[in-house]
Amino acid sequence: MADTRSSSVSKMELSREEIYREWLGIKCTSPSYYGLLGVPEMETEQQVILHAGRRVKRKLRAYQIGQYRKQALDLLAEVGQAMVVLTSKEKQSAYDRELEARWKKVIEECYRTHAEGAGRDPGVLEAWLNACVTRGVPVTRLLPPMVHKLGVRLKEWPPHGEHKLALPIGVWIYRDAVILGQCLHAGRLERRVEAVKQVQKLLGVTEGLARLAAEEVSRSLHIFARARFLAEAKRDPEDYLLRVARRIHRYGGHLGKEAEILATIASLLGVHRKVLSEALKRLQEPTGEVSKARRATLASKKAAADAKSVVQWLHARPQLVMVGAAVLAGIAVLTLALVVATGLWSPWKGKAMPRQEEGESPAAIAPSEERPGARGTQPASPPAPGTEAEPMDAAALEEFIRKYPSAARPPVEGEPRPPAVAPKAKQPPEKKRPGPAKAPTTFFSIPAERSPDK
Repeated sequence: MADTRSSSVSKMELSREEIYREWLGIKCTSPSYYGLLGVPEMETEQQVILHAGRRVKRKLRAYQIGQYRKQALDLLAEVGQAMVVLTSKEKQSAYDRELEARWKKVIEECYRTHAEGAGRDPGVLEAWLNACVTRGVPVTRLLPPMVHKLGVRLKEWPPHGEHKLALPIGVWIYRDAVILGQCLHAGRLERRVEAVKQVQKLLGVTEGLARLAAEEVSRSLHIFARARFLAEAKRDPEDYLLRVARRIHRYGGHLGKEAEILATIASLLGVHRKVLSEALKRLQEPTGEVSKARRATLASKKAAADAKSVVQWLHARPQLVMVGAAVLAGIAVLTLALVVATGLWSPWKGKAMPRQEEGESPAAIAPSEERPGARGTQPASPPAPGTEAEPMDAAALEEFIRKYPSAARPPVEGEPRPPAVAPKAKQPPEKKRPGPAKAPTTFFSIPAERSPDK
């Protein structure tokens, strides 16, 4: 009976770390909100967070009835708080800043405890990183800032592997190789696995460090799939290989015979041997100098990528393309109508009709040549072929008007001319005699005319 009571008391006094490990399978002693829900760090998908939170709550409700009621309720409240914070963008960004500051502090504490003053070998680095993982720090995400912060201390780490590279840099490059092998899907899976193992061997990464990096990458694979360096490796693999080679040189390593490490990473990228040769040629150039041909190649690649993205974007939105085409067609029709209305261009060929004045009949618009039988007009005879009508000078025009006044028509050849009539002599105008003033003429009274003999 006493043994039963002591066992029940021991169960009631489970620590928070034991509850995390036994109930939720969390090995970390103080997990973050992400670790508590079982999602990768810096997760931004709200549906993933909500689904994970509901799954954790279902597990905890199994312990809600019984001797662990109080502990289960406390943990349920903590899970609810985590869901509230991580599903709000403002609260999540503030929490992420706080979390990164806490991670850096933990890294420094673990370094002073496990690495400072100790021998520089793979066991020391593995102990340091495992201590960080135990306290909830995602070391594979923080390896680049960790390496940059170490700076000169990296020279103290002994080089391992055929490339004589310091261990933290080797773990960093190995982490990138694992991400490339799992996210790019270039070639068969067996070939990618062999390439990752070859990178591990060349860089001298121990099995414990390799397992640590691979586990964290696999757990946060969809986050690493959106990483910036992965997009750059897809877009320009030659530039990515060049940056890896310069990183190895910067931290005191070498590429080895025939650049095996670059050839292995090139196989992970799924690129041709020619791309690797171009990267090695550029590596021999002075740092910071890029030829004009290289700049033109980069510009053409970028333009092609932009054009491809635009085509894909338009292909995914056919309705938008149809609306754009309709708008362009409407603008073209409106522009053509304005041009025709202003008289800049006419689509109708031939002689333009004369304008009709206000109050004028359509028959008056047609020229006299088109109205046969009109009084005083005759159809104009076309000029003889090969001849052109010469303009008449002023003297000839006056002679023509004097001979043929406007009332008479010109003579026709072969017709007898009428006798000439002598013009009447001009008489002096008759003087008017003064007479009485005329009465005003009205409708009812019209004065009689005065006889000339009176």
